[in-house]
Amino acid sequence: MKTLDKHSALSLLALLMLAALPAAAGDLPARGPIPFESYDQNGDNAISQEEFENVRAERMQQRAESGYPMRGAANAPLFGEFDGDGDGKLTREELRAGQLKQMQERRGMRPGGGMGPGGGMGGGMGGGR
Repeated sequence: MKTLDKHSALSLLALLMLAALPAAAGDLPARGPIPFESYDQNGDNAISQEEFENVRAERMQQRAESGYPMRGAANAPLFGEFDGDGDGKLTREELRAGQLKQMQERRGMRPGGGMGPGGGMGGGMGGGR
């Protein structure tokens, strides 16, 4: 196997570091939770309702343009459902808690994601045997 020269190693390291940076607004992930930094468009370490709605609309537009409209967008949680203390802005912790709750609720809606047949501990084909 050929070893990397110093220039190639530095280039590879730079690419890895860029990949690890949080997504900026306008560079939203196609799937999964949107990072706090993407919502916080003005960099004040809080997410306003306007920022929240703008980023969600941008993501919906990106997905539609890619041919993957967001299923269930009409049922997406509102800003107020994330704003635990009702102060009109989201902290990093409030966003994280709201996203976690949303993911847990989605898992419960999938076939086999609940506690019925195929869901829960030991459920499904051969589970717990």
